[in-house]
Amino acid sequence: MSNTLENQKTQLQIQLEELVKVGVGGKYVNNSNYNEQIQEELEFEEAMLRDGIDRYRKNTSKAVVKGQESTTLYGQVFQQKYITKLSECMNEDIKTMAGGNAGNRLTALKLLCQCLPKSAFDDGVWKKDNQNIWDTCSLIVLKNAIDGISNETTINKLAIKIGTGLMLEARITLFKDVDKENFDKTFRKLQNKKSHSKGAREYKKNVWVYMMNRADLDFTDWGKEGRLHLGVKMIEYLEKLGLVKHQNRKLNKYKTVTYVEGTPKIIAEIKNFNIKNEALLPKFMPMLMPPRKWNFNPFVGGYYGKKHNHQNKPEDIKNAL
Repeated sequence: MSNTLENQKTQLQIQLEELVKVGVGGKYVNNSNYNEQIQEELEFEEAMLRDGIDRYRKNTSKAVVKGQESTTLYGQVFQQKYITKLSECMNEDIKTMAGGNAGNRLTALKLLCQCLPKSAFDDGVWKKDNQNIWDTCSLIVLKNAIDGISNETTINKLAIKIGTGLMLEARITLFKDVDKENFDKTFRKLQNKKSHSKGAREYKKNVWVYMMNRADLDFTDWGKEGRLHLGVKMIEYLEKLGLVKHQNRKLNKYKTVTYVEGTPKIIAEIKNFNIKNEALLPKFMPMLMPPRKWNFNPFVGGYYGKKHNHQNKPEDIKNAL
């Protein structure tokens, strides 16, 4: 720890010498305590970085505890990273089903197809070999899985959660097909509502459910068994992609429970992502000294410290004054 602080102090000292050398700070250059003022600015900027890191860690920890990891920075990145791959899995299985070779996957895949509009079918036969049409379903699956990726949960609990989300999507799809006018009204009402928090997502869900109930849709509830069956199938895809793994745990002589958790690879990715990104969001504060000019370079200007500027050589500083 002492070596790290000593090294950090040395780096700050080097920056101080570079800044003083070119006379950064405008009118402050003639002050008797000029060097101290520059050093105070550098230390202040270091504090901004530390405050930003603390805030990032606090928000991340809060999201983990609340089961809302899909709202974190790494959660959003992972959704973008895996959405296409997950849609490919769905598309390939639906193609297999259309060819009459679905086997024991048939029940789950038939339910999944209800999430698509009528235009995807010709007399009940799936006609669109296009993996992009599954992206909404993939996003629902990923959000629910990533929400608790750092903690283990039972496979039944996660499967029901995923299946429930997909059933809601199937109802919304039917709503759009049979009552587009009210669908569009509801969509516009919710379009600008942010859904990063659990409360906001629940609000959106409740509005959709209310409007669909009013429309009296001819929709057959999938039931717990159907939602569980489809959810387990989606978890199989997630395992195939290396996002989660399952393990059976014997609770007693008569009962064994299957748990699902993030794979060691994913947990390591999350850890490395946080280490690399936690310092990228400082808690910005007004400077103590006059800022450096932005000289046709988005990476050089404003704050003095190297961590706030990708290039911070004496000549760069001089050009940015």
